[in-house]
Amino acid sequence: MTPSAGIAASPANALPRLDSLTGLRFFAAYLVLQHHFTNFAQLPGLVRYTGFGATGVTFFFVLSGFVLTWSFQPSDTAPRFYWRRFARIVPLHVVTTVIALPVFYSGRDVPYDWTAIALSFLLLHAWVPTATTYFAGNPASWSLSCEMFFYAVHPFIVRPVLRAGVIALAVLTVLVLAALYIVADAAIEMSARIAGWLLYVSPLFRVGEFFVGVALAAAVKRGVRFPVRLIPATVLLGVWVVVYYNIGPHLGADWRIFIADLNYPMLAVLYASIIAAAAQLDLGAQRSWLRLRPMVALGQWSYALYLIHATIIYGFIHVFGSRQSVVFANAWWLLLISLVAVAASGILYHAIEYPVERRLRGMLKRTALPAPSQVATQTGGAT
Repeated sequence: MTPSAGIAASPANALPRLDSLTGLRFFAAYLVLQHHFTNFAQLPGLVRYTGFGATGVTFFFVLSGFVLTWSFQPSDTAPRFYWRRFARIVPLHVVTTVIALPVFYSGRDVPYDWTAIALSFLLLHAWVPTATTYFAGNPASWSLSCEMFFYAVHPFIVRPVLRAGVIALAVLTVLVLAALYIVADAAIEMSARIAGWLLYVSPLFRVGEFFVGVALAAAVKRGVRFPVRLIPATVLLGVWVVVYYNIGPHLGADWRIFIADLNYPMLAVLYASIIAAAAQLDLGAQRSWLRLRPMVALGQWSYALYLIHATIIYGFIHVFGSRQSVVFANAWWLLLISLVAVAASGILYHAIEYPVERRLRGMLKRTALPAPSQVATQTGGAT
């Protein structure tokens, strides 16, 4: 997911707040920032892990499924759900895309492709398997295009999933994870252009990660508690990173392919474990530094950070040029860019994201909830 889904449950459904997940959102957004920072400069010892930062998007997709299912209210309707998602996603997306255009087009002497840019504003660009289209406008917004697809299907799957028993949820999750592996393995026979789009950008592939989050939230709502804690779950992620980046490249061809294919379901499971561990801290009223006010604030800013960081990085590239030497001194550039990006995200959150979303959501409060029969009709079935 993009870091856009709200975490707290509303008073109406009496579910606990999961502020630790809000804090986690910042680290996922910062992973993506570090991934794009490598286009400006690189640090010794971290070059081989360049691609890992992009997996922060996997975290957000799993988190999105979890949060939307956790906060689901049986009385809700699809139109009201879609309006809240529009209020949450679109205003800041439009603003940051307008800011990004001169940086990614004029600043790089790239011709403006207004058809692709229009698709990016409409969040339809991830459906086109061409890099100049799915990275059009603000390149980071391709994941929002995936999210819009997830939002479209969520009202139609959430009720059956919440009604499913624990065993059925486990079976469905295993089938989805197996599908991720099978598709990744089949992509080997495709052209590099199509395979790259399918496994990284395509909403139809990434929806599997979203479903893992949906199933996880349904299980937790049913009272399932997983025997995993936050630090061990994070260590397991680190172990997989070592396997994928340090061990895998030195194995035979068959093993390299196996690990590359396994990476897709494995990351979904590992990030789901971290999400479950953090959620269980809050559900058990345990201490969590992720719930500290500064961490929650940074988590609230994470959507803006996700949308603005690449524009800032490429702005630095335009002004200063890329740093060619791989030296530890580049850490100062990382610190400077991080401070600028976090400050900008805070400004965007307080000046645009929060007040505009609040105003748009307020329009719903002035609209009466439909009668129960209307709820059943608009959501595709009775509760």
